[in-house]
Amino acid sequence: MNCNCDNINNILMIHNRYQYAGGEDASTKAEIDLLRQNKHKVTLLEDSNERIEKFSTLEKLELFFTAAWNNKSYQQLRLQLQQLKPDLLHVQNFFPLFSPSIHAAAKSLDIPTIQHLRNFRLGCLNAYLFRKGKICEACIGKNPWRGLVYRCYRGSLPASLGVWNMITYNRWRGTWLKDVDAFITPSQFAAKKLIEIGISSDRLYVKPNITPDPLVGQSIPPLPDRPTFLYIGRLSPEKGIITLLKAWEKLARSQWQLEIVGDGAQRQELEQLKSDRQLNNVNFRGYQPSQKVWEAIKQATAIIVPSQWYETFGRVVIEAFACGRGVLVSNLGALSELVKEGETGFLISPDDIDAWVEKIEWSGNNYIEMTRIGQQCRQVYLQQYTPEVNYQKTIEIYRQVLN
Repeated sequence: MNCNCDNINNILMIHNRYQYAGGEDASTKAEIDLLRQNKHKVTLLEDSNERIEKFSTLEKLELFFTAAWNNKSYQQLRLQLQQLKPDLLHVQNFFPLFSPSIHAAAKSLDIPTIQHLRNFRLGCLNAYLFRKGKICEACIGKNPWRGLVYRCYRGSLPASLGVWNMITYNRWRGTWLKDVDAFITPSQFAAKKLIEIGISSDRLYVKPNITPDPLVGQSIPPLPDRPTFLYIGRLSPEKGIITLLKAWEKLARSQWQLEIVGDGAQRQELEQLKSDRQLNNVNFRGYQPSQKVWEAIKQATAIIVPSQWYETFGRVVIEAFACGRGVLVSNLGALSELVKEGETGFLISPDDIDAWVEKIEWSGNNYIEMTRIGQQCRQVYLQQYTPEVNYQKTIEIYRQVLN
């Protein structure tokens, strides 16, 4: 890389991990690895929601208030910032253990702050704009009190109140206006929705999530002889795996394979559905380390992303492109932005079972065409989504913030 980045030597990264590992966690790790590979010093401060399970009742009650503003996080981070003296603070996720107080801590020391936004948490209690199996925009541009009525966060009124309190308090306080210098989101679609929610467009940057190149020095692996389709991601309702399983049942191709990689709260329900419908050619692989995920993609005919909500990016789509694999995705959110119909895959109406069956069947029966699509996917990845391209975008954003 020929980028002169002498004025960006020391970066502090903050991330609140989720209970189930997902795209944000993987993207955060990739971001840190890429910066370190390019000789930047990156310090990571991290906490995990797994810790909440061990909280006492009193500690869980306190979280109602500290998710909105955590004075302890403020004081601790201020001390760490004084010791580390970073050039900037890059917050990947603050919710719920750090709280937005960390932005104020950096601001009090005149340290530029960037907030990454990979969901819609700043305007939606469940962060997905998704309720009862459908897209929901009831709270966009408004106070999200409707989310209390619907109990949008974990189906709990107290938990929903906690998130509502975080959103409402920090809007009232002006945290996002006065304490955050820039926001990064991974797609134009996500940026549009965030502006509708209330984020200033003049401080909002679009940068795709980082996707490493798994084929450095290698050619695209051939498609498998037996059609094999792959889902990778969190197992939860908004991801649309039930739609996929219904389509797979209707497809009725007993010699074809469907591999499901990932974990989540819906896993037991999905495995029960597999058992009830006798879908013996469906395999739940659970959470897998990144190397095994890459191998699974290389051994697939195509990757399927049946999301029912507005994906803000679609990391797995670009992972498929990197391996030279086409994708079948819901025609929703950022997925529509990433995929060109018939060139890099297919855009399918999210809840149209017959349409999913048709495209899966076509993909499994057209080896030569799917090989061609995979080659085009690889070219798109090399032109737009390599770590080198992403690094240049990251540094440009950092420079604009520092200037």
